[in-house]
Amino acid sequence: MQRYAVIIAGPSGVGKTTVADALIERLGNLEMSRSATTRAKRGDGRDDEYIYLTVDEFKSAIAAGDMAEHAEYGGNLYGTRKSELARIHKEGKQPILVLEYNGVKSLKESLDYPVLAFYVYESLDAIEARLRLRDAGKEEAIARRCAENAKDYSIMSTLADRFDAFVENRDLDTCIETISSMIPAILSGNNPTSASERMEIALRLEGDAAKH
Repeated sequence: MQRYAVIIAGPSGVGKTTVADALIERLGNLEMSRSATTRAKRGDGRDDEYIYLTVDEFKSAIAAGDMAEHAEYGGNLYGTRKSELARIHKEGKQPILVLEYNGVKSLKESLDYPVLAFYVYESLDAIEARLRLRDAGKEEAIARRCAENAKDYSIMSTLADRFDAFVENRDLDTCIETISSMIPAILSGNNPTSASERMEIALRLEGDAAKH
C-alpha cells in the first residue's frame, strides 16, 4: 500500500472539518488524524478527536522526533504525532488532517512519503456570513476570525507553493468531487493544476483581502 497523507487547510469558517469528514465518508480509505494537545478536555463530545499530553510529555515527544509539526495557540501546544500517522497507516488507511497553513510546510518536510495539501477557500464575505450563522452573537470572536482570515489572504502568494491545489468551497459536493478526483492524479504525478494557476488564485485571494 502506498502511504500518503492529506491536509485540508483554509481560513476559519470555510468548512475545513466538514470537507474532511465528507472526504472520509466518500473515499472510505481515510481516517482523521488526532491532534496532540496540552489543553484540558472540554467535555463537548469531541474530546476523542485529540491526544491529551502534559507539557512535559509534549516536549518529550518533540525531543524524540515524534512531532511532525507543532505550534502554540491560546497558550496551549498542538501538534501532529508521527506515531499517530503510523497507527493509521498500519490499519490500512491514510491520515487526513485539518491544519492551519503554518503546519503544512513542517509536515511536508518531516515526512518521507507524499503529503497532499489542499487549500479550501471562499470569498471573505461568504465566510463572514457563515461565521455569523455558526457563531451568532459572538461578535468579538467573529471580528477576530475575519481579521485573521483577511491577514492570511493578504500573504497568500507567499504561501502558494505549499499547496498542491486551491479548491473553492462554494458548493460542498463540488468541492468534495474536485478533491477526490485530484488525489489519485497528484499521487501519479499528474497534478491537474499548474503552479501558475495556483498563483493566480492566490493573487485573487490577496485582492479579496485588499477590499477588507
